[in-house]
Amino acid sequence: MIRNLIILIVITIIYCIILFIIAPMVDHAFSPLHKEETNMEIFFEVILQIITVSIIWYYLKTVINSIINKYILIKNIKPIDTSIAIISGLILVGLQSHLKSKLEYITHEHPFRIMRIFND
Repeated sequence: MIRNLIILIVITIIYCIILFIIAPMVDHAFSPLHKEETNMEIFFEVILQIITVSIIWYYLKTVINSIINKYILIKNIKPIDTSIAIISGLILVGLQSHLKSKLEYITHEHPFRIMRIFND
């Protein structure tokens, strides 16, 4: 029990450091929101960035887990797998400021919005 907790803390720190380095690089690989672009261009950029983040997320998890598993046996420890998924998702997606601004624009201001149920 204590061993799993220590492993969880170590892996969390490793993931945080790696993701805090890589996430901004991914974000800066994509342009910020340009409202003068067509909505389809913005939508395509959003889809492309989500796919890129997903692929990087998958490969990072695979590579980091295999490297860590060489030194610390972590296979089949469900709480560690769950926490890695949560940490990775929060940090990697949370640091995508360009993606978040485009998603907010697409969600609230684009002309594809058919119904307005609530006043924002």
